[in-house]
Amino acid sequence: MLNDLRSPSKRRFDLFIAALVIISTAILFVGGFASDETYQPPYWLQVLDNIILVIFLFEYIGRVIFARPDLPEVVKLSKWDVFKYHVTARLKWMLTPMAIIDLLAVLPLFAMSRAYANFKLFRVIRILRLMRLYRLALAYNPLEKLGKAFRANSLLYIIAFSLVAVTIAMGSLAFYVVEGKNNPNVDSPFDAIWWTIVTLTTVGYGDTVPSSTLGKLVAITLMLAGVILMAVFAGVMSQTMVGYLLDVREERVRMSSTVNHFIICGWNSRGPMVADEIKHLAPEEEIIVFADLEEPLNVPEGVTFLRGNPTKESEWDKVRLSLAKNIVVLAPPGSGTANSVTADGYTALVVYTIRSFERKLSQRSIERSVPLHISAELLDPENYEHITVAGADEVVHTAQVGSNLIAHSSVKPGMGRVVTELISWWGQGIDLEPIPDALEEGATFKSVSEALRKSKAYLVVGVMNADGSIKLNPSDSQAVTSDQTLIVIRDHEG
Repeated sequence: MLNDLRSPSKRRFDLFIAALVIISTAILFVGGFASDETYQPPYWLQVLDNIILVIFLFEYIGRVIFARPDLPEVVKLSKWDVFKYHVTARLKWMLTPMAIIDLLAVLPLFAMSRAYANFKLFRVIRILRLMRLYRLALAYNPLEKLGKAFRANSLLYIIAFSLVAVTIAMGSLAFYVVEGKNNPNVDSPFDAIWWTIVTLTTVGYGDTVPSSTLGKLVAITLMLAGVILMAVFAGVMSQTMVGYLLDVREERVRMSSTVNHFIICGWNSRGPMVADEIKHLAPEEEIIVFADLEEPLNVPEGVTFLRGNPTKESEWDKVRLSLAKNIVVLAPPGSGTANSVTADGYTALVVYTIRSFERKLSQRSIERSVPLHISAELLDPENYEHITVAGADEVVHTAQVGSNLIAHSSVKPGMGRVVTELISWWGQGIDLEPIPDALEEGATFKSVSEALRKSKAYLVVGVMNADGSIKLNPSDSQAVTSDQTLIVIRDHEG
């Protein structure tokens, strides 16, 4: 809970800590800044302050203990690797700026009353703990995005700041030459620089005013230049930073900590529905869209988009493919026979590239515990084998599925609603359930079905064998083995 930014309990706990910070800061202002160095605040205030510090200390220790490493489920890890993940996660957290502030904030607890004044600085530091609420709202440090905006548009900022520097230099020089000898308030070039900056950014403080006609003309010119410069800066900022700040607002995830995620490769008109369905079926997992195009406007909220070429193996490290759980390869947008052949060929190439990348993981000392599961979209059924040979685990002909559903709903009215109910995340749904651990030797389909019906209210409709073959509605006497998977109808809301 302490380190889970998405937890409502975490938000409530942070609000509680923020309240304690405010109380502690109030105590600091009551007694910490007294003019008399020998002043000691009332005893009860010191006790209350120490109680708050003890809570802060236990909070810090708790955050260290419960810092959760992102363990990749799809990669085989030795006990030593798991230990390193846990230690590294805790050290990384302890070295973050907020963790260092937390540690410094509790140091006065060990000072006792005799050194109370010597630890005033550390008591002031605890005010910075209120920044945790800001981080809670943004999910991660926004300065990273702002820095990226500056780097990506460095030329624009160089031009903008150069205009400011040139204007200040020329204005200061002109004002000093015109007013330096006649104006008693202009004794040095620094006075001219101060007046120029104040005139550019405001209407002036009135401490220095031009006394000559030429000085007033310089002032008018700088005032107009200030208006223009402000407009230039506003345009540069809005042009370069809006996109980056939107990423902060939408709480984009950082790829450096992404594991066990879903990847949607490519984007078409069906992409938003696929992403939304995965979001509801696997709400705890992160979803990354990876496509060679500008970020579409219809990418669902909470889904990260990264641009790259999926036909190049070197590009797949952007989305940490080696630690991904599943990947969906969507067909490129387009329609028609010619386009479907080209699109399916592109899909096959992408699938082959993914499998080639996966085969080379051993060269990087990475061993997956389970193979990467690839689901691919097919446009032309003639190309089914091309995509399966390339390495896809499941190939879905979306047009055929839709056509079959329309035909069945016509011949058997209501069938469309039944199938939609079964394959949608809301309400009733068809799902895969592992065989119960306590499976008795010689268990039959009937006995397992009855057991699941009683324990979980599931309706078992079939079994999937280890090789992927499916048997629906098997006989009651058919034996069920531990390497099989049950096909059940369950209530996703239950």
